[in-house]
Amino acid sequence: QEKYNKELIGNLGNLVNRTLLFINKNYGGKIPQGKKDEALWKEVLEHEKKATEHLEWAELKDAFHEIFAISDICNKAFQAAEPWKAIKTNKEVSDNVLYNLAYVIKDLMIMIQPYLPQYSQVVAGYLGHTIYDAHYGFEAKEGSLTWDDLGKMEGLDGVSETAVYFTPLDNKTVDAFRTKFSGKQGEPKKDEKSKSQQKKEKKAEPAGSKEPREEKPALTPEEQIAFFNANIELKVAKIVDIKPNPDGDKLYIETMDDGSGKPRTIQSGLRKYLTEADLLGKHVVIASNLAPRKMRGVESYGMLLAGDYTEDGKECVEVLDASWAAPGTKVVLEGSDVNAVKKAEISGDEFFSVSIEAKDGLVQIAGKKLLADGREIKTVKALNGEIG
Repeated sequence: QEKYNKELIGNLGNLVNRTLLFINKNYGGKIPQGKKDEALWKEVLEHEKKATEHLEWAELKDAFHEIFAISDICNKAFQAAEPWKAIKTNKEVSDNVLYNLAYVIKDLMIMIQPYLPQYSQVVAGYLGHTIYDAHYGFEAKEGSLTWDDLGKMEGLDGVSETAVYFTPLDNKTVDAFRTKFSGKQGEPKKDEKSKSQQKKEKKAEPAGSKEPREEKPALTPEEQIAFFNANIELKVAKIVDIKPNPDGDKLYIETMDDGSGKPRTIQSGLRKYLTEADLLGKHVVIASNLAPRKMRGVESYGMLLAGDYTEDGKECVEVLDASWAAPGTKVVLEGSDVNAVKKAEISGDEFFSVSIEAKDGLVQIAGKKLLADGREIKTVKALNGEIG
């Protein structure tokens, strides 16, 4: 918990957030042109060289420490330059520090990719790039950043709208992890929580949830609405075929008609809760611009939305129904432009940065109802809780 909050958030996360947010707010998202800070880069390159050598010998922990040493140096450089003052009194100082830090962040994301693959891709995406991932082939995709791009001061132009990725790990979440991963320890010790206390904590989680959840989303309600309208694409799709994934005992392979004229394949972990007959022919709501993900040998293009509930002590799942809407109908927030152009592709982390909830049966985001063809999306049994 201390490492996560003080180092991951307070060091690396802090550098990324404060630098990119400052460029967005004060430079309109355009990375300023500046001069190379030779003293700063001398330190950075020394640590990059050490990290590279450590990784060549599979000294993963030592390499990790070198990466965080770089972000610590850069946080101090940001603080020393005081760009929030310099931009008004000596703009060249502000330009220079942000120019250099943007390129160091690029380097940090390349280096941290083996440790934090999703985070590195999200931040690289803010800078208009992707990072080569060996899981997707032995040769780098054209334009992807590789280890050879470390130290290069070229190729960055702007910063897209950013969002806070990591949120502080609180005591309650840590306690939930401790319970989940404790294993069979025999009789509970005196300092362990009582069953009544554990039940109280469990009530705070969505019904049927197996993972500890964040109590609060990272974004404010206004930010969630803006982020959803700009990035997350939901649409109605009809399940025209469904079969079990032979290599995954929880997964269905669903073929969808999403109105595009081309079949879409989505995998959902619903076999424990619903039969094929329960789902076949349903008009459901899908997240349609999620990056493809391979699960148990089959590529999945999107995610089917559903909510958890309990019935007679049993965990159950209800998929969102939009039976009145034709396949391809966009699902939007009330008052929003149904024709708004969304981001072409988003990560799972970007999707989950927005909290979709059912409240008294109405599916909404930050108090704004979701609509399909002008009608509210409602739940029948999963009346209150998270939709995912």
